[in-house]
Amino acid sequence: MGEQRSAVGFLANWLETSPRPDKSILVSPKSSEVEEQTLPGLLACCPDAETEYLSQTVSKVAAGHSVIALYPEEKIAESIVDRVDPTTADLCITLWPGFDQLEMWLEAHGAIQLPSGMPADTSFIERLDPVVRVAIARPHDVMSEHGGIRNGRGKDEIVQTLRLLHKNGYTYRRHDLQLFAYRLGYRQRDVEQLGTYVDSIRENRRLQTGPDRLRPDILDLWKSEAEDL
Repeated sequence: MGEQRSAVGFLANWLETSPRPDKSILVSPKSSEVEEQTLPGLLACCPDAETEYLSQTVSKVAAGHSVIALYPEEKIAESIVDRVDPTTADLCITLWPGFDQLEMWLEAHGAIQLPSGMPADTSFIERLDPVVRVAIARPHDVMSEHGGIRNGRGKDEIVQTLRLLHKNGYTYRRHDLQLFAYRLGYRQRDVEQLGTYVDSIRENRRLQTGPDRLRPDILDLWKSEAEDL
């Protein structure tokens, strides 16, 4: 119970000290035991906060509210990853164990961790070679709304990019590359697919793509752009 009260205190303090006038606490329609333990304490500390369902997370954040999202389920977590702009959002999320993609998204954007108040470690950016950072940013520019990198031009570009990097000896941690993709704005399903492609290329598994999407001098271009990072 002491840990529960401490958690409520940290969350309430975050919401109370937010400079934004509109504040929302979002919960699941089927409240879990931990939500039932947390919500009364939050409302006691922040009686003016609105209480809504988690399905309103994206719209409340977009409207400029300070939002506490209590234990979002999988679909809501994916909508947060895909549709919330972390550079403008005032959003605090409590996580169920095992929600790796949402946790990665938060880590990628240097989210503040409670109760420590320390930002997530973003050293993955510096661990990636600048050429890799430039290269992985380009496929994001051509992703279609529906296809992403699972098919079509998006798949062609990302697979051909990863192959060229691999062929020329560029190495990186799979996890670091996925974190950087989240930071660039890749959607959750595309970040997951990116990891699958990385594994396939490292294991020399066959990946079928369309026509060459990369210009012959693309590696030189990446190197030139990387010098400015």
